[in-house]
Amino acid sequence: MINDVLFADFLDDRAVYGVAEACWQARLAFLDGQCTPYLRTAFANGQPFYDGNPIINLADRNAGKATRIVQQCPHEFGHGYTSFEQAIELAVGDGHRPAREKIIVLTLTQATAQRAEDELRVWFAPA
Repeated sequence: MINDVLFADFLDDRAVYGVAEACWQARLAFLDGQCTPYLRTAFANGQPFYDGNPIINLADRNAGKATRIVQQCPHEFGHGYTSFEQAIELAVGDGHRPAREKIIVLTLTQATAQRAEDELRVWFAPA
């Protein structure tokens, strides 16, 4: 049911995209001070990608963990939620270090947002 999708037109309206980004930042504010972005979300000229991949990205370089949330277009993909991990390298100082990345691909609803938040609370919890 498309009615429960949040910010359904985020790919078509930059203002709505900004609200969706702000929603994620507020939802994941518990990671402030622990995590920082690790991927570029804009072209070299500073123009944001506005493609939802990722809508938000965060890395805890000390723990060697990162996440990116890919928000899908509900009109194209319908409902969905997928989560998986992969090995990456994170820039640290002048070099790189091995890390684990959790990628969450979803259509944004209250339920999928809560599921992603819960998953990331566990993912970034100190070992």
